[in-house]
Amino acid sequence: MSPSAPHSPSVVDPDEEGYHGDVDVDGEEAAFRARTKRRISALENELEDARSTSKKQRNEEASVVNRGRVIRRLVSMFDSVGDMVAENDRRADMLDTDEDLVTEPTRDEDRLYSSFKELLVCLPWLRRRLLSDSPDELETLYKQLRKGADGARGDDTSNLKQAVVTWLTASFHPLTPPIRPAGKEGRGFAHDVTGKLLCPAEYQWSLAATKNKIRDRDPDFLVTAHSWPMFLYRDYTYDATDIESGLLQSALMVKAYKHLFTSPSSARDVEGDGDGADMIVSTGRRSDQATRKHLRFALSNARSWRSYDGDFDYPDFYNNIVDFFEIAPNAAAATRVKELLRWWNRKVFGRDRPMTLTDEMVGNFSVGRMAAQRSARDGVSP
Repeated sequence: MSPSAPHSPSVVDPDEEGYHGDVDVDGEEAAFRARTKRRISALENELEDARSTSKKQRNEEASVVNRGRVIRRLVSMFDSVGDMVAENDRRADMLDTDEDLVTEPTRDEDRLYSSFKELLVCLPWLRRRLLSDSPDELETLYKQLRKGADGARGDDTSNLKQAVVTWLTASFHPLTPPIRPAGKEGRGFAHDVTGKLLCPAEYQWSLAATKNKIRDRDPDFLVTAHSWPMFLYRDYTYDATDIESGLLQSALMVKAYKHLFTSPSSARDVEGDGDGADMIVSTGRRSDQATRKHLRFALSNARSWRSYDGDFDYPDFYNNIVDFFEIAPNAAAATRVKELLRWWNRKVFGRDRPMTLTDEMVGNFSVGRMAAQRSARDGVSP
């Protein structure tokens, strides 16, 4: 055997597959895999952030939509938020306008402005959004609020559609023919009971001729928003010599209000007329007005919500009720409105509801009067 050759490093052919100079192939593959993992991780984090942001945006939108439900119930049945804000802006601009160019606002404009002020009471956070949001952001906000507002109106009309049948059955038993809770067929002027309640107060529903002419839409017996329907009156009785007597005091309306604003079960407890003795609820007027409109729709045979039902204009009906509460021709009429609201508060909330006392009221009680006396004796103004 020949002696072994001295040891020497192996020679690599540069053309051999896999040769990359002095680069470690295994190390490069490991680095590539590490970079890929980092990119995947970054993409996963971006996706998670996007999902989180999307979920947050959906939650914020759902929150705004839910808050918008208060609008149709406590603020305005028909006005849009954009129109309310525009009326407020118009009035603000008028302050910087030459007095000779300022015109007296119409009643519609006054209602709109009143609705705007009520809107800020119900949604106080909206003031900040109006000051900070861009026009596009506000437009999106208005759409979300409207979605919630109209959703609440749809829910309320749907709920009353079934509940009113139970109340009518209990009050006018037996209903002949029976009224289906789930449908609107057979209601309105087609049925003797719902027809009586929807009948304008100045007509005598008990007369067959009256029923026939109303059903035929006789020009002398039109059913419009310019007449108070009988369902608004206490015991569904109308006094032509005192049209205001018993107006807006029917048990059916109290049931509808409690069904929508307190709980469906609370509507079962409505009975008697009460005597009033509670404080006035600031938002009671608007919610009462919404209730009356909903109740009128539930009694009718209209299958879907619309602003007009034959000759009956729902916006006009709503506005007439708003004006009854908000425009008192004299002090005596204002006192009667206040007494009516006290009656409603007693009927809805009962006698146990705590009252909010003003500083003036507190000062008239013995504790406050004694404090004033003690200060006066010491020669110190209270």
